[in-house]
Amino acid sequence: MVSKKFLVSTTVMLASAWSIAGAQNASAVKGNVKGNGTTVWGKHAAMTVVTEAPGSIASRSITKTITSTNSNAAKTNIPDSGLVKIFSNLASEYPNGEFWCCTGYNIMGPSSGVGEQWMAAAFTVHANHTATKITVAVGYSQGTINGAVLGLKDDNNGIPGTWLKSWTLSGLPTFGTCCALVSGSDTSGIPLIAGQQYWVVLKTNASQLDTVDAWNVDDTDQVHPRKLAVFPGAHNAWYVFKATPGLAFSVEGSN
Repeated sequence: MVSKKFLVSTTVMLASAWSIAGAQNASAVKGNVKGNGTTVWGKHAAMTVVTEAPGSIASRSITKTITSTNSNAAKTNIPDSGLVKIFSNLASEYPNGEFWCCTGYNIMGPSSGVGEQWMAAAFTVHANHTATKITVAVGYSQGTINGAVLGLKDDNNGIPGTWLKSWTLSGLPTFGTCCALVSGSDTSGIPLIAGQQYWVVLKTNASQLDTVDAWNVDDTDQVHPRKLAVFPGAHNAWYVFKATPGLAFSVEGSN
């Protein structure tokens, strides 16, 4: 049986699809994302609202407190050759196609008209590193404030855990266009431990209550599922699932 929450989200998404899909200029239609949510399509872009399935593996409650906030984020699509690539699924050798322009997962505030949704993407460090730059493919669609919060969390038994760093982003590119990227930098660095899983997170804050953004999917791997998480999931906690393709981002730093 489809939950009431799922039906309400779908209806509202369709009603606001003109602005949600960014560059689109045609009426939207809906469709299901296998097992996890609903997608709204337009002529050129699509967004996904994730709904948790029964028996979610995420059972822990989390705090919404951000431990640190900076505003030194900047749009760029030029790789920093002086940094070590700790993780990346960006197609950096293709500046006109570093990510898939026109499909993404919603990042929404609680007053968006659809409800709140944050997203997180997991990566595992294979050697000790110090992260100094996190880059994401994210676009603005609608709302009073054009922005989002980008952050890095450690892992708490398979779900996003404690905040390690966060940045307040502003002036995001329009969702449905390619290929500006948005980054947060920390010159002091964030220590990452070999073999540990970490989570890159995109969310909204108290000034972005009606904001609707989208985190673009990557276009480098359409075979291997990536571990993602959505909040709020079951019991107001993170819900973890796997999807192909994953969310587009990179983590850079030093040895």
